[in-house]
Amino acid sequence: MITTAHLNRFRKSPWGLALILPAILMPLATQLSVRLEIMDGYVYLIYLPLATMIALMLVYDWGAFPGIVLGLSLYYFNRYAPLPAAVISASWLMALAAGWGGYRFQTKRRWGVDYDELRLMPCRLLWLVVVTPVLFIFLMQTLASAGVVPLRKSIFSWQILSLHTLLNLQSVLLACVAMVPICYLVARSLRSPGYLRLILPRLRRQFSPEVSKTECVIWLMLLVFLLTMLLEVTTTRQNLLTTDYGLPLILPLMLWAAMRFGYLFTSLAWALLLIALYQLRDRFLHPETEPYQLAVISANLLVFSLSLLLMAAITTRQRRTLARAKAAALNDPVMNLPNLRALSLALAQSTCSTLCFLTIPELDRLSRTYGLRLRIHYKRSLASHLRPELHPGEDVYQLPGFDLVMRLEGNSQLARIEHLAARLKDYYLSWDGLPVHPDIGVSYCSVQPPVHHLYELLGELSGMAELSLASGMTENLQQKLTLPVQYRIGKKIALLNDIQQALKLDGFQLSAQRICGVRGDDYYHVRLALPNACGEAIPPETFFPVIAEFGLTWELDSWRLRQVLAFISEQREKQPGIRIALDFFTLSLCRPGLVQEVQALLRMHGVEPWQLIINIEESPMMAPHGGGYRTISQLRQLGCRIAISDVGQRYGSYFLLKDSEADMLQINGEYIRNIFNNSLDYQIVASTCVLARMKKMQVVAKGVATQEMDEQLRKLGVDYLQGELYGEALPLSSL
Repeated sequence: MITTAHLNRFRKSPWGLALILPAILMPLATQLSVRLEIMDGYVYLIYLPLATMIALMLVYDWGAFPGIVLGLSLYYFNRYAPLPAAVISASWLMALAAGWGGYRFQTKRRWGVDYDELRLMPCRLLWLVVVTPVLFIFLMQTLASAGVVPLRKSIFSWQILSLHTLLNLQSVLLACVAMVPICYLVARSLRSPGYLRLILPRLRRQFSPEVSKTECVIWLMLLVFLLTMLLEVTTTRQNLLTTDYGLPLILPLMLWAAMRFGYLFTSLAWALLLIALYQLRDRFLHPETEPYQLAVISANLLVFSLSLLLMAAITTRQRRTLARAKAAALNDPVMNLPNLRALSLALAQSTCSTLCFLTIPELDRLSRTYGLRLRIHYKRSLASHLRPELHPGEDVYQLPGFDLVMRLEGNSQLARIEHLAARLKDYYLSWDGLPVHPDIGVSYCSVQPPVHHLYELLGELSGMAELSLASGMTENLQQKLTLPVQYRIGKKIALLNDIQQALKLDGFQLSAQRICGVRGDDYYHVRLALPNACGEAIPPETFFPVIAEFGLTWELDSWRLRQVLAFISEQREKQPGIRIALDFFTLSLCRPGLVQEVQALLRMHGVEPWQLIINIEESPMMAPHGGGYRTISQLRQLGCRIAISDVGQRYGSYFLLKDSEADMLQINGEYIRNIFNNSLDYQIVASTCVLARMKKMQVVAKGVATQEMDEQLRKLGVDYLQGELYGEALPLSSL
């Protein structure tokens, strides 16, 4: 009984199917070859047997040689005398051995790569399409010229450089260029029937991504129409469309296929088309066609076949290279995980997604101890640990640093996220024999396309994931916000655009409020407002966090500093002693070269440093070890005055004021408003005044609303008073 194993062994053995196929295919290929009778002899328009033998060797390698010897012997010894048959067979084998030997020597182990593998095309063109056919025709023509092969009714003539030889050479070259792919498909399918199942996916992968079914149908309909015109319309000298003149009309159609449908489809389609055209040649080739005209037609088809297949190969390779580049752009090469571009693409293609953010801050410390390899290996192995729990289309994405993000399909994924969080707690990595089990913070939210501000959304999720580390629970971003996440981020980005436009077009509004000096040395405090589309002022507490988040602190400080100095310069004659205080972000103190820039602006506008008072919120950066301490000292040495604003609002003020260096203290208005109602607030204000006098600082009291407050604060030793009692803020230009 023949088993599947025996059948497979028969197909692949050089003494099985490879021994029988040449004997079967040789007569069939010869029958499909097209020849014409001209000048007391025959010429081939296309010669398929040599292309068939080359295809067999591409499938079986040298194992096809015994079958080729047998097939040639059976074919020629039945048609010629023993000596001519033996010499013709030997010429065949010499040409095949020379071409295949050179090809195998150059390609080595890669010889058996599929015929649609484009990397081997130059090598195959040289040895299998040029060397083998040329050597074959040369040897056969030499035998004919030497009288070994009878010339009567032969395809050869006694003269080597004849029209017969040219037509035969072109027919063999055309077959080797255009017919080897389809012969290879037949031989490979007979050897491995499962190969046919691979052809359609390969064909589809080589198509351009933009190709639609409609385009394929239109191409096929045009091809059928042109073939019908060539083969069915009555052939006359007056109807040029039905002569060989109509053949070039097919060429643009095949160029279309080469550019859009890929190399494999184009090569197979062109081979089938050539077979059909040559078999039905009587429909469009006139019987009185001259041999020289046949040579021109054959040469044109040969050149076009070569150009067509090369163009198809180049465009297919370009699409493949572009696809690889796109795939590489969507993958992190170090972590071997999809990156943010891939996440953005997946979010755009999904109707609804749930993002699950994972942060592992301890991984940063571990990687500094054990090296970057630990971070890489941990994130890779963690992603592999999570993937079995993910559905098709979901994945784990790489983020910079020590973060990862998962995308889950759909919303309402709380149960799955809780399960994944429990799985994370059970995970640990063994590194050099030590268990690595850092804490992992988890946050999540649901999103719908389009997601325009993915980076900002991930920033929000990162903050919630850090909160998860402290709470020990997964944190839902939507529950922590009163507005939907995407809406909130969209509003933030819109506000950022308004801020950038205001910086560019001087769109901020500056107002100034008088600060009353108890000794008559008043000055003005400049405030900033951003008008919205309706002309209403957006309060600073709304857009200042956006400025700090996106790193625009110095841009804003620099803008209002230039505006204030320009105003002081304009008022030099009317108010020569005017002093103006403006607020600086604490982050601006860490800017390298800040003092030099302030000094340059003062000189440019001709303003004295004592006319400028810089308000800075209390911050640990003002302590001796902080980043802004040195900048404050340099500004004071320059002659500017430094005021610490809203003392008592944030940090441990007494500890901070003990070591900080400044000229003025501004007491928060909350304490001032309650000095008559709350004894504790009164004591805070009084003690702050005592501390300021000990530090030789002046005190500014904010929020003064009544005359009684004024009198009481003067008694406590306050130097400056600010509030609605002394007037509301007015536009800076109206002072």
